[in-house]
Amino acid sequence: MIKSLAAATVLAALSPFASAGQPASLGQLLDLGAQKLSSGEVQSLGDLRIVRKAADADSYMTMRGDRTVVGMVHNKQGHGSSEAVGTWQLQPDGQRCVAVQLPAFRMEMNQCGYTYRLGKDIFFAPSDSDRTVAVTHYTENAFLE
Repeated sequence: MIKSLAAATVLAALSPFASAGQPASLGQLLDLGAQKLSSGEVQSLGDLRIVRKAADADSYMTMRGDRTVVGMVHNKQGHGSSEAVGTWQLQPDGQRCVAVQLPAFRMEMNQCGYTYRLGKDIFFAPSDSDRTVAVTHYTENAFLE
């Protein structure tokens, strides 16, 4: 039970959701003029923070420019909290793959996807061709100046 709740929490943290006023799908994002970032552009972004608050858990993850991932997952259903630690790799086509471990829940999650820029905002999508996939809007350090 703990593993399934933790898995859902990490997937929610790394998986797409739309904020109010933000595009919900890759198609909407592209229609607004977003550009897929190259591997060099992704590397030069530096730290990107993902904050996910939900009824069952809150997740705070930072993908650092040094290719490490750090964060915390707080389960609100009595299963405690876990540190989130991991790494990310970058493919030549700009695909970023993330591997995150939650030691307290004895689990590891893996996810790959692409990074897009729309104005000063940065988004993540698990595909660069399926216009129906949902997108994640990065927060805090991901806003470009």
